[in-house]
Amino acid sequence: MKPEKIAKHLKTGNLYEILGEAKNCTNGPTDGQTMMIYKNETLVFVREKNEFYEKFTIL
Repeated sequence: MKPEKIAKHLKTGNLYEILGEAKNCTNGPTDGQTMMIYKNETLVFVREKNEFYEKFTIL
């Protein structure tokens, strides 16, 4: 089992567990974009990787 990685949102201070990375496969203008997958206690989120690292810090 991989060690848990935690990210802290810089604006809100909320903590999220990083689940991994994914490729956007929508066949649109963002096709092939690397996305980060992360979750809180109830929801799973995806965000473009560069934007993720602008808005979060890894603990």
